[in-house]
Amino acid sequence: MAKLNKRQIIILIIAGICVLYAVYVLLIAGPAAKKAKSTAGPTNINTFVNDLQKDLLKDIASGVDAYIVTKAEADWEKNPFWDRQGVREWAAKDAAGKAGQSRTIYAGYVDSGKRRLAIINGYEYREGEQLEMEGYVLKKITPSYVLIENKNTGSEIEIPIQE
Repeated sequence: MAKLNKRQIIILIIAGICVLYAVYVLLIAGPAAKKAKSTAGPTNINTFVNDLQKDLLKDIASGVDAYIVTKAEADWEKNPFWDRQGVREWAAKDAAGKAGQSRTIYAGYVDSGKRRLAIINGYEYREGEQLEMEGYVLKKITPSYVLIENKNTGSEIEIPIQE
């Protein structure tokens, strides 16, 4: 027999791989596929539908999620990205409409892990800092309210966050 060149060797290897694949499909994969078809009955379909239904029910929005979505879709009365001057103008306009109420606005809360900041009347404050209003000190910061102490009278004022 004559010596085979490189091209003929490659063709024989590819033909051998095709023969091995045909044997695999006919003897191993074919019977396994028939067996899988015969076992796929109504019980497997029912379990599939039940599992799918459970997964879909997990993703239904809870009451908190629904509240967040409705708040996000609603028109904003005040812009959270205002600069300090914009907040002061809005506060002056709002105070004129609500005579007799406090002019202090707790507009934002930031918790960076190491420290908490409150945005009051457009300025950032930490606990214990003196406010721009003379005689007032920020005593406590929470996500829902701030506690401000009047140093002159010793009284404390709790101001809720403005949404």
